[in-house]
Amino acid sequence: MKTPKLPIPNNKRKTLLEIYGEKERLVRDPERKNFTSLSRSRTTQLEKEGKHPKRKILGTNSVAWLLSDLLLFINKENPGLED
Repeated sequence: MKTPKLPIPNNKRKTLLEIYGEKERLVRDPERKNFTSLSRSRTTQLEKEGKHPKRKILGTNSVAWLLSDLLLFINKENPGLED
């Protein structure tokens, strides 16, 4: 049985965004690659495995990710951000 994921507290998201000097926004694929350094195919594979933030469908041929989701993903091992 798969354990349901709990929502990430907003204070953790806000802290990460402040550290990076950013505001919450949608990130398209080229910028996602700059943040994560993952190829498009590897990102898709990790999404299917539940290990990468899910993309948001914007239109027929348009997707994006929440910046805070990507920052949480790349900083998941940072002990200074633990609750």
